[in-house]
Amino acid sequence: MRRATAGLALAATAVVGAVCPPAAPTPAHAADRPYRIEVINHSGFGLDEVRVAYTTRSDPAVRMLGQRRVGPGATAAFEPAGCADLARFAASAFIGTREVLHTSDLTPDADCLTQIELTRT
Repeated sequence: MRRATAGLALAATAVVGAVCPPAAPTPAHAADRPYRIEVINHSGFGLDEVRVAYTTRSDPAVRMLGQRRVGPGATAAFEPAGCADLARFAASAFIGTREVLHTSDLTPDADCLTQIELTRT
């Protein structure tokens, strides 16, 4: 599992580190399951929208998923593609029209899960 933390500042910084990953799936099993992206709101503020932009190996067109109204302590969860098909992704979060989180392009982790924690700095 990849976990990234971003502060609720205009210039959010992501730090990536491993945190007790679950048992690694076999390659055949990983190919069958969806990739999960979780944006966890520890900021203390309600987010008006969380978005994930992504591309897949089977179709390089950029697609976007969104979830509105993510309250303090809540998690916005996305499963954009199969684990083996997801090529890259990025996450953004907004309060009104102000972008408070924007990650760089991330590559999928082998265990099919990335958690991005938004904290207040």
